[in-house]
Amino acid sequence: MSSSLAFKVSLAALGGAGVAGGGLLLGKNALSSSPEEKPKELISKVLEKSLMSFTDSGLSSNWEARKTKLGKAQDSDLIPSLKRVKGKSGHTADDVKQWCKENVGGFVDDEDGRKFKNVSDYCTFNIKDKLTNAISNGDWNAAKEKIKKAADPLSPDMSAIKTELNKTQGGNDNALKEWCEKSYDKMFIGEQDQSFKDASSYCVSA
Repeated sequence: MSSSLAFKVSLAALGGAGVAGGGLLLGKNALSSSPEEKPKELISKVLEKSLMSFTDSGLSSNWEARKTKLGKAQDSDLIPSLKRVKGKSGHTADDVKQWCKENVGGFVDDEDGRKFKNVSDYCTFNIKDKLTNAISNGDWNAAKEKIKKAADPLSPDMSAIKTELNKTQGGNDNALKEWCEKSYDKMFIGEQDQSFKDASSYCVSA
């Protein structure tokens, strides 16, 4: 689900009320149907491949990063309970983790889907979390040379970047760097996700 959530969750209910029947011998329920709603989906189930563990002590830096991210968030993007965490004096990474723990058991359509969005933003791994040796402030030259020489077929994004980098003039020499840095923040949704596969190949140092 996301910018890219690659998950698509239907929030609409199915079915509708029937029309009451007429006549003395037909009860009003004879021609009417009861509304049928699509079963609600648990946030924890939809995001099961993405959620960070609440018990893994090795994720302390990840939770600190989510705390920092929350501190920069617009209040209008937060549901009331998460806004209170942000507004708490001296709030910690553990406060963010506790909020996540309490809210992953909610439903996708809670609070018009805003709870789901907040859990997706602050309780899940992003692509960079799952990469080994992701390039941040380092030298991009080796990565650029790798994609410039990469054989087809490439994904549409990587094909466009390869074309850009191979231009003799007028090309964007930062095309790969810009794509990688944007993709780092996308929610990790599995190793078969194309963005993750591309980042694993072209956004890491040897």
